[in-house]
Amino acid sequence: MKDKWRFIDLDKIDGFKSAALFESIAKHVGPDLSPDTIFFWRVRSPVIYLGYHQCVEDEINIDYCIDNNIGIVRRILGGGCGFCDEDQILFSCIGKEGGIIPPDIQAAYEKVLGGVVNALITLGAGGEIEPARNAVYSKGRKISGNAQGRLDGAVLVNGSLLMDFDFGLMDSALKNPTKNLYPVNTAREGMITLKEMGIMDIDGVKKALREGFETAFGIGTYPGILTENEINTANQLLRNYKSHNWIYRMDIKRSQRKNSSLRFPQ
Repeated sequence: MKDKWRFIDLDKIDGFKSAALFESIAKHVGPDLSPDTIFFWRVRSPVIYLGYHQCVEDEINIDYCIDNNIGIVRRILGGGCGFCDEDQILFSCIGKEGGIIPPDIQAAYEKVLGGVVNALITLGAGGEIEPARNAVYSKGRKISGNAQGRLDGAVLVNGSLLMDFDFGLMDSALKNPTKNLYPVNTAREGMITLKEMGIMDIDGVKKALREGFETAFGIGTYPGILTENEINTANQLLRNYKSHNWIYRMDIKRSQRKNSSLRFPQ
């Protein structure tokens, strides 16, 4: 009998809330308080998900984001930053360590991204894993960016699948929009969307992606909901995600190191 994972699709939610939710789910999955979970969402308004170890000032045109209401969400996962809007399906595959998602970082990517490739094949788009960038490419261009982390006994692999994309907005919001792509002059040259390939049925894409993960993991899924404890923990975490000290934590640390070296020169 196949293992059964919980499947949750909240569709459009706030970007900050999404980060609080996938952290909360992981905090419950790790100690076996919640089942292994596949979580889908889209963001209501544009956000940039910043890698845990990145500095805002290195990656993001801060004034432009403030003027255009683009949120800056520092996630608990590593990796590079990514611009996201409502035209992307975002996912988090959250399993207990020692379970179906392998402990090795690269093997974990291969397992989860295999589900994205399965979906693209089902949709007729075709795809392949690009291991150097932990991404999925279709027709030689990037269609899915991904990141992962480990937390409280859980492993998370998060990613995106591009239905459509606002390249102009991303180019203005990020300082180096081609950073995580094959060498190209513009992000538009290095990325592709499902819409370009004539695939626009979002419900059909979600179905293919869910089934793609089921096949890759060798599992079944069942429709689930967040528990009261997961919601309460996420609400507590949300205050931190929206705080200046969290968003700019690496910038603050770097500034403190610089000030310290100035006070105590070698």
